[in-house]
Amino acid sequence: MRFYDDSEYPVSKEIENVHEFQINSMGKSRSWGTGTQRLAIAKEARIAAYEAGVLEKPSDENLSEDIKLPNAVKEIVKQIAITPQSLNKNIYDKTLNEGISEGEYVEIVGIVSRITSLDVFARGIGIPLRNLPNPEKKAPTRTRPKEAIKELAWVPTIPNGPKGGELGKKLYGEMPKPYIVRALSLVPDELKDHMELEKVQYSQMDKILDFSYTHHKGLNRSQVELVAGRISAINECFF
Repeated sequence: MRFYDDSEYPVSKEIENVHEFQINSMGKSRSWGTGTQRLAIAKEARIAAYEAGVLEKPSDENLSEDIKLPNAVKEIVKQIAITPQSLNKNIYDKTLNEGISEGEYVEIVGIVSRITSLDVFARGIGIPLRNLPNPEKKAPTRTRPKEAIKELAWVPTIPNGPKGGELGKKLYGEMPKPYIVRALSLVPDELKDHMELEKVQYSQMDKILDFSYTHHKGLNRSQVELVAGRISAINECFF
């Protein structure tokens, strides 16, 4: 069965493949969270969205109820899922002071932003939220990239150019990337997953300055940017 087989609207195979991978990645142990912890974060984001009245009630029958997230994690998950525009440095500092590390914070941001994107897509095409997978039984690596330094963002990031080393080159390619791209680079796997999602839903990053490039059938670049700009304005995105 195809991932969006229950949709009455056609969904490209490219989007289906990436979205299925993204859902499954929620249950993988990565840099800072176990598979069970990461799924609990994704579920917490869904519950917050449901309680805020913006998404249908999720089933998530594959998720164990055994894991209890710290209140500090629950609070920041809800903030990112429902009112990300109100995040500020004080809230970030408070989260760190309550025992959440910089790497954990970045991984939480990555998980919540991706599950929100997938769930809004499901609602947009009128289908139930996709079930979360079973958790992977594996310990997280808990590794922090040595290339990550404090630049101008709240969190440490991997710099552009020579300062980013081989990892920076692998993540960014030859073109320098702004902070909106580098924001998740403290957890490279989250950045890579985010970029894969952005590539199929918006545009390939290496084509971003090629205004003749059209990624979506039926929408030219101007129309894509109109939709993106309007959504950003509604979501109060300062970028």
